[in-house]
Amino acid sequence: MLHLLRLFLFDLSLCLAVLIWGLFSVISIAENGAALSDLQQKYQYLFLLCGLVVFIDRVIYYIRYYRLHILPYSLKLYNRVNDEKKESKIYLDRFKRYDKKTNTYYFKNRLAIDKEAYIKAKQQIIHLLGFEDKKEIEIEIKAYNKKEIAIRVYKLPKKFDWHIHLLKDKHIYLGHSKDGAIFLPLEDLTSSITCGESGAGKSNFLNMLILSLLHNSSYIEHLDFIDLKGVELSRYKLNNTSFTDNLEGVNDLLQELKDEMNSRFKQMKEKGDLIYDGKYRICLIDEIGTISTHHDKKLKEQIFNNLIELGQKGRASRVLIMVFSQKIDSTNINTNLLTNLQSSCLYRTSSQYNIQNSIGLQEEVEEITRTRVQDFPKGRMIFKHGLTSEKILLQTPYLSQELQYDMIKYFRSWINK
Repeated sequence: MLHLLRLFLFDLSLCLAVLIWGLFSVISIAENGAALSDLQQKYQYLFLLCGLVVFIDRVIYYIRYYRLHILPYSLKLYNRVNDEKKESKIYLDRFKRYDKKTNTYYFKNRLAIDKEAYIKAKQQIIHLLGFEDKKEIEIEIKAYNKKEIAIRVYKLPKKFDWHIHLLKDKHIYLGHSKDGAIFLPLEDLTSSITCGESGAGKSNFLNMLILSLLHNSSYIEHLDFIDLKGVELSRYKLNNTSFTDNLEGVNDLLQELKDEMNSRFKQMKEKGDLIYDGKYRICLIDEIGTISTHHDKKLKEQIFNNLIELGQKGRASRVLIMVFSQKIDSTNINTNLLTNLQSSCLYRTSSQYNIQNSIGLQEEVEEITRTRVQDFPKGRMIFKHGLTSEKILLQTPYLSQELQYDMIKYFRSWINK
């Protein structure tokens, strides 16, 4: 409380000094340089009234944001500097302003700001701001300008329905973030891995992804679906799609994709292009772990070798693979393949291996969300951008079976013409 009182008195003194200097300057000019004593006597009530207004404004301001003013003091958020006499000076962070539009709090230090200190104190910040019992609240901490930190408070919808307006030309819809709908430009698409436990929302995301790809059929040469455990993807029987549900067929398909990739590289070399200027060829593999359980070791090895090569070189030739799996440990997916899948989507999982090999260390996840990955609601995921490595917390909508069938009929009506 003493710290808050010192801040209040300092701020009030500064505001009053600016007010008095400003009023005297304006009045002196208006009165044509009249004597100071005459001005004081004539306008004393104006000064008192303006001073009272400033006082009330500062009192309301400090009462309203008192938690934010004491936050740096309570959490010992400061920077220290030594002068030539080796005497230490402490510069305490100070609350600067609140942006109501984005629900963001800004803090500043005269010397420098320490972002890591705020991240380490994230749970205490949540407690001090009064969000301890509000599980839906998320807090994002980012450096702002040179000597400021921005703490943004937001929440994602836990459930909402997919609708056709989320289809966008030359873009793939991924879900909703704190800033609204997130669309990935088709040109930024890379080979990817999506992992998460059963019931986390992977299948929903897979079907949502396919709808975005079908919407962009004019830019995609062919879509290949591999599903060894079921027939869900066989519903998408269109002129520009194919479905494979046996391992021998998978091997033949991947060899075809590899040949297509090499053919495109040959064309690129002849033209001097770095990126293939034609259409995309995309292969989606649902539950890749099923391949690892097959008895034919030689066939499995050949399949994974082709997948690794496609992951390594596919983006430049626009031949991409998108893999979905419950687990991404070495028993389900080849480690070399995993390292060559640039983008990743992490859904609810209790596997630390899934977390580390898709997003990173636990500290990185804690920086993105206050919710543990194993406690994610259905449809919640962290997306890692394959080109920028940016990590975004997203909520994907619910796509009902009825709507899926309706959309398949819709695409069939014009793609199969």
